[in-house]
Amino acid sequence: MIDLRNRWVELKSFEAYREWKTPRGFLCGTYASSVLLAYWQDQLDEQCSVNQLREKNSSQNDALIRTLQAFLQPIDYPTVPIQISLGLNRFFRRYHIPYRARATAVGSWQRTTKRIAAGEPVMIGLLQILGSKYKNHWVVAHGFMETSDGQRFYKIHDNWGKSAAIVPAKWANGTISLVSQKKP
Repeated sequence: MIDLRNRWVELKSFEAYREWKTPRGFLCGTYASSVLLAYWQDQLDEQCSVNQLREKNSSQNDALIRTLQAFLQPIDYPTVPIQISLGLNRFFRRYHIPYRARATAVGSWQRTTKRIAAGEPVMIGLLQILGSKYKNHWVVAHGFMETSDGQRFYKIHDNWGKSAAIVPAKWANGTISLVSQKKP
């Protein structure tokens, strides 16, 4: 078995979404969700989003964000994992997208590393009470590393203009990941 300590395990670049920035208030759940869906649409499965809202590999995000906000954050208030996953699932049902969102409310390392190792990004919640310099904030994790001395880190798209920020994994609590519901 290959020792992955002190090495990044990461997905293809998130640079294409660098300008997808949360403009105000508490809309980071909506913006992180839009980046998550866009990456899935661009890199993993074009059917994970709606072409009328955003075409594959497009930098246009306004229609997707407006639509997601109506499902996730119709009122600009902070969100929790179950709220985001329920909103995404309503979005998927409304547009007949064969996916569902899964949430975890506690922890992040196991789900995040498993999904990234499988080639899939994961939304993670960063919490101020756990030391987050971002305060309470939703981001999209697309890389991870554990050092030989046991320190853990995520590489994230932060919705504030950084597509490859590095944060300690101990700041994270709660995840949102996507699961295909396509029939084999």
